[in-house]
Amino acid sequence: METTKTFLKEEIIFQQGEISKNAYIIESGKIGIYKENNYGKRSLIGVLKKSALFGEMGLIDKYPRSATAIALEKSELTVVDESRFSFLCEHNPKFIVTLIKTLTGRLRETLGQLNNQDGQIIGLTKATNKLQKKAGQKL
Repeated sequence: METTKTFLKEEIIFQQGEISKNAYIIESGKIGIYKENNYGKRSLIGVLKKSALFGEMGLIDKYPRSATAIALEKSELTVVDESRFSFLCEHNPKFIVTLIKTLTGRLRETLGQLNNQDGQIIGLTKATNKLQKKAGQKL
């Protein structure tokens, strides 16, 4: 089911490590995405604006939230629960295209951050290592 919810400035939408139950689409406002270190210190890694989809990764892979989302200003969000997300993935090609574009954009941004000055990738995530091993590729 989809509902609309208002989050006030500095209100936490979800926290890193929580179980994912919803994805969100920004109708208005801005959302900050933060990574937290082992001591609870937050670092801003991105700002999302109108029409952005976020919080979907945990619905796809069933892992806990990889980041914390906080409203940077009063924000209206469409909340998409797990059953509605699954329905949209199965029956709405436009939603799938939006989802793929969102994930591809994030991947490109992450790869850009991993590149050193010579354009060589200086690190791989554990998830990438696992996927490559499952596919039979040697690192």
